[in-house]
Amino acid sequence: MIIKIGDNVTVNKSWSNETRSGVVTEISISTNIDDPAGEAGMQVNEYDTNLDYSGSLSYKTESGDEYWAYLAQIQGDI
Repeated sequence: MIIKIGDNVTVNKSWSNETRSGVVTEISISTNIDDPAGEAGMQVNEYDTNLDYSGSLSYKTESGDEYWAYLAQIQGDI
């Protein structure tokens, strides 16, 4: 699945069965094994989850709350 900034996304909350949804605001790809969230990596506009990279995304819920999640926490189809 390809995710882009501005897409709706659903992620697992803290590796549990609970989920949270929101609109993607940032996508970061890890370029260093010691940086699993990709904070020092590359900022990209889209990401294909089939590539299975480490990294994270930031997203904003309908209520305006902002969160981040690892790319591995992404659920379902966009």
